[in-house]
Amino acid sequence: MSNTYYVTTPIYYVNDVPHVGHAYTTIAADVLTRARRLQGHKVFFLTGTDEHGQNISRAAREKGMAEQEYCDTIAARFKSLFERYDLRYDDFIRTTEDRHIRGALKLWSRLQGAKTPQGRDAIYRAKYAGWYCPRCEAFKTEEDVLQPGNLCKDHKLPCEWTEEENFFFRLSDYSDWLRGEITSGRLQIDPEGRRNEVLSVLDQGLQDFSASRAHVKWGIPVPEDPSHVFYVWVDALSNYITALGYADEAALYKTFWEGDGERFHLVGKEIIRFHCLYWPAILRAAGLPVPTRIFAHGHLTKNGAKLSKSTGNVIDPEALVAQWGPDPVRYFLMREGSFGQDWDFTETAFVGRYNSDLANDLGNLGSRTMTMVRNYCGAKVPPRPSSPSEAAPGFEAVFQGNAESMTAEVFAKYEACDFAGALSLVWSWIGQLNQRIAQVEPWVLAKDPARRAELDSFLYRWLEALRIVALMTSPVMPRAAERIYKMMGEEWRTPGPGDLRWGALEPGRSLGTIEPVFPRIEKEKKVSETPNPPAAPATTPAAAAVPTADGLIDISEFARIELKVAKIVAAEKIEGAKKLLKLQVDLGTEQRQIVAGIAEAYAPEALVGRTIAVVANLKPAKLRGVESQGMLLAASVGDKPVLCTFDQDVPPGTKIK
Repeated sequence: MSNTYYVTTPIYYVNDVPHVGHAYTTIAADVLTRARRLQGHKVFFLTGTDEHGQNISRAAREKGMAEQEYCDTIAARFKSLFERYDLRYDDFIRTTEDRHIRGALKLWSRLQGAKTPQGRDAIYRAKYAGWYCPRCEAFKTEEDVLQPGNLCKDHKLPCEWTEEENFFFRLSDYSDWLRGEITSGRLQIDPEGRRNEVLSVLDQGLQDFSASRAHVKWGIPVPEDPSHVFYVWVDALSNYITALGYADEAALYKTFWEGDGERFHLVGKEIIRFHCLYWPAILRAAGLPVPTRIFAHGHLTKNGAKLSKSTGNVIDPEALVAQWGPDPVRYFLMREGSFGQDWDFTETAFVGRYNSDLANDLGNLGSRTMTMVRNYCGAKVPPRPSSPSEAAPGFEAVFQGNAESMTAEVFAKYEACDFAGALSLVWSWIGQLNQRIAQVEPWVLAKDPARRAELDSFLYRWLEALRIVALMTSPVMPRAAERIYKMMGEEWRTPGPGDLRWGALEPGRSLGTIEPVFPRIEKEKKVSETPNPPAAPATTPAAAAVPTADGLIDISEFARIELKVAKIVAAEKIEGAKKLLKLQVDLGTEQRQIVAGIAEAYAPEALVGRTIAVVANLKPAKLRGVESQGMLLAASVGDKPVLCTFDQDVPPGTKIK
């Protein structure tokens, strides 16, 4: 493992207000930083804004503002959004800052007179004639321009034919060196598909690129010819060292860039050429250390279509966090898709993931744990067991002997930027812990004084397992982890490796206030920026099963009723309703909420883990204001309901015929 970790996002272009892609990248960097600090590593996390270039001048003019005033306004929007998402960066660099300008000029001075591996000048003057996309602020080859219309492949808007004398960087001379860095792994590019994409660019041959612009005025003037400004990528890429104090050879620069640690850039896939080819070559020419790792993530789409402000198909990050708070949005963005690939954002997926993973799984685990400790242990943490029980070790006891290896497996996935994989592993723990309730039946143990020690051991281990779960989700959901800690009566502080050891929870400590970690989202609530979903059908298939005059239905009518096997994953009483319980059931491909009048016959805790039969296509109805999305089947023996169950294991979702 490296001694130090330097984690950066791209610096974001301020030609417009921040969009969801900016939040996505920065959340990932924040999660990785928190996961590393949880292990005790020394990390520096940088983000910021790119504020020079032709597009900034154009945007400022359209707003009737001076360039610097405009940049100040948009940079403040980025900082405000990042604060609302609980993004705890160590520094925020702006390319209009003096420290950046001085650092960029120092880097340029090292490039002047530098020689390439072939012994030629790294910087030279020449005339350029070709296509230029002002939106990309990049020169385009003939292969990058679509015909007819000379359109940019990315923006589908016309490129400009440009002829001017510029300073050029001799990138072509670094092709062999770059290939060696990448294939040896000294420059690690992930995922593998992006690495292959960069190698393919090398196979096609590198072209020298313009390092200055003669017709752009908003930028850093080139000392040798102030009528030129630095090309935006020469300017912007240098932020990774200027923010550390490169201009003054500051201690931060020496520690995090010149040291032997990791220099890790998180970027979007559309800018890998600049980060994987331009930037390492520039640093090599200047005689400076190069990045050690670059991860290029995929893009988000929405409802199957590309995000586009012009079409209105957008995901507003400010609206999302305003409606749901930072933790649920951070969780969804890190959990729903593979970070290295494109994936689709939908309202249905968001609400489903929230209710299933957060409200039902983690929320249920938290509330049940605290409630039983309150009811059976006087709201105090029970005694710490000395060793796992040999008779019935259970999953909660697995943590006692294997916490270090279990957490290490999750950390390895965080480190690989497999955020969905890390969370999936933790959620497998949550599922197994929830299942243990039905197996152990602590409410039965509580009735037998002779089994008091067994009950205390189970509840301590269960409580401690929940604490470790909270820690392992804290890089993604820091507020939820803090709430769980406070409910345990623990003081929340920035966690470290000492908190990961099993048994850190102090026996005898009084619990705090018990409250829902994630209240369930009712289906009527919508994600504010998404279009309304299609209306539900006026009738359901079940409604079509109408009996004839003799009370009989034929087989085709019965077939309209969809009966399925379901497993109860959570159960709780409905306040003010003597007979009603609210159940969360697993139907294999989805989770549903069902309200059932069985509270007088079944304790909520005794139901979790049971396999039952349900009517899956019944029209939703509200009972005491709580929506029921189906109906369970039960016999009535006198006044007592008796659940319909099975005499062997049947997977949830199996159709009953």
